[in-house]
Amino acid sequence: MKKHFILLALLCLLCLPQFILAQSKTKAAIAFNYQPNPEADQYNQRLPHKSIPVGQNEFILLNRQGDGKYVVEKYNVDLKKQWSAEIPMAAGEEVEQFTASQEAALVVTYQKESQNQLLHAHRINLKNGQTDKPVQLLEAPAKGRRAGVAVSADGSQVLAYRFHTDNSFQIQHISGTLYNGNLQKQQDVKYDLSDLRGILTADIKLGNGGEQYVNLISDQMNRLSVRQFKPGSQEAQVMSVLVGGVFGGKKVYIRDTRFELMPDGQMYGAVLTADEKTGSYYSLKAVKYDFEKEDMRFAEEFRFTPEYVQKVNALDKANTNNRLQDIYLTDLVLTPEKQLLILAEKKYTEGGEDAPYFAKEIHLFAYDEYMTFDWNSVLTKQQQAPASEGFSGISYSSFLDGNTLNLLTLENLNGKHDLYFRQINTGNGSASAPQNLRLNIPNDSKAAYIKDYTTWLGQKDLVTVLRSGKQELQLVRIEVK
Repeated sequence: MKKHFILLALLCLLCLPQFILAQSKTKAAIAFNYQPNPEADQYNQRLPHKSIPVGQNEFILLNRQGDGKYVVEKYNVDLKKQWSAEIPMAAGEEVEQFTASQEAALVVTYQKESQNQLLHAHRINLKNGQTDKPVQLLEAPAKGRRAGVAVSADGSQVLAYRFHTDNSFQIQHISGTLYNGNLQKQQDVKYDLSDLRGILTADIKLGNGGEQYVNLISDQMNRLSVRQFKPGSQEAQVMSVLVGGVFGGKKVYIRDTRFELMPDGQMYGAVLTADEKTGSYYSLKAVKYDFEKEDMRFAEEFRFTPEYVQKVNALDKANTNNRLQDIYLTDLVLTPEKQLLILAEKKYTEGGEDAPYFAKEIHLFAYDEYMTFDWNSVLTKQQQAPASEGFSGISYSSFLDGNTLNLLTLENLNGKHDLYFRQINTGNGSASAPQNLRLNIPNDSKAAYIKDYTTWLGQKDLVTVLRSGKQELQLVRIEVK
């Protein structure tokens, strides 16, 4: 182990309730009409980002303006609207994906009819806002798993796909169509997965060169597999490892996973495992897939020992259970030094249908370029959102600038309900105290901060949607001093 995880003293230091009163300057603000989709899944967000930077001085955002009406709008940094393009949608149709390339914005919509599932793509020219004729990407039977779409990081590749399952809805194979950024068909694809047993989940990532990565959990939540398909080929390069099993007399299974195709073209995966008998979190495992070298590099398993659990729970005096609970993998981040950061967040709700949602802590784990364990730390926070917002109203917005990870959260600390800014040194895990931006955000039942619209223009320069004082929601550009 390269470095021991940060001691309890540092954990406590990072999590002190004190905060710094920061200076923030509102550089521009305009009224913002926000109408959330009442049919959206608040537990699993399909659109965690509704605002995208397109160059250094401009950004686009997707905004719902009523039933069946969405628009894509482009602004400059002074919040001057450049153009607005309406996305034509039928009754019951919803947005599945929102992304952009250097030339165009792309909105993919999903519609389920009585007999079919349909995926359509809407391409909007970034220069003038002109919208091309919608393209039907996929048609699949209504019965079965929901069809999906994957888009490469640069927007030059689009893959629409559907699942083929057996009578118990376990995946047998996946088929679909690969398009380029202009929505021109490149090839039909089919991934035969019949050699694997008990595939319950599948996640597809798409490379900028059209490489397709099919990430699978099989063998009844025990095996982790990644298959790479290159453009024009139906042959797969397979990497697989048994993650679950019996360890130290305990039957362990995969509880949560996250995969990320990084800018350097390498695929990374992280897994949280749990004790099958008790449901308690058992460990974190991480792996780097190098398909060029046909090599899997495994990180040292991080065990959630009783000592670790005790230290973490000591940070939250309201927690009376001596166990980790409600931890979800939220981010995999690669620094310029090829250091892998894994973020896992505690998010939960209590009570019935109208109960609020909470987020209380972030667990951070770092590995060097050789997947050797580097450091671990925990940040505590105090976030709460009404049931109407669900998980979309809590969590954080992040921005990596060199070796500094910036976090923005809406919290209530020491009686101050506001946006807070933190900076984490990725070299050693140390974090600045949360800085209160003093934006005077009301703490009431109405939406006060729409995290999905946060756009980072730089390390301390961002655009978001919030309410300040007695004003209504505004699109605001903020500079942190």
